[in-house]
Amino acid sequence: MIKNVDLKIYMLFPTGFSPNGDAINNTFYPILRGIQKIDELKLYNRWGELIWESHDIEVGWDGTYGGKYAEQGTYTWVIRTKDLMNDAKYTYEGHINLLK
Repeated sequence: MIKNVDLKIYMLFPTGFSPNGDAINNTFYPILRGIQKIDELKLYNRWGELIWESHDIEVGWDGTYGGKYAEQGTYTWVIRTKDLMNDAKYTYEGHINLLK
């Protein structure tokens, strides 16, 4: 969890998800508090290729790329956003494990 107490920003990103159609943990999306909107949330594969992006705080990745389920493995996420209090901009990055 990324926590900035002074600005009341909370971001919780899961470390793994399993988009296998069982209706449990099928979508990767962060839980965000104190954030007005995201400028972008991007996901990259292990070769650095952009495979998904969103500009909507409520849209998550369903584990697909090019119309097919992506390979099991570790992906890098990058989020760019600003806070509600002062419009300060922030960039955070991390990793998500896609499990099958």
